[in-house]
Amino acid sequence: FTQQYQPAVCNSNPTPCNDPPEKLFTVHGLWPSNKNGPDPEKCKNIQMNSQKDRNMNVW
Repeated sequence: FTQQYQPAVCNSNPTPCNDPPEKLFTVHGLWPSNKNGPDPEKCKNIQMNSQKDRNMNVW
């Protein structure tokens, strides 16, 4: 789970943001990991099933 802070993203870009960024954290990404061993590799390439995963919020 990785977060990013919007003002920091705008300040680190070579071209500054046009609008003032909101001062909040957003989700940057989710990656599989394994606490007790190597990270998972070669995961199956399965498409998302929105009916099966209807409890998941996507925006």
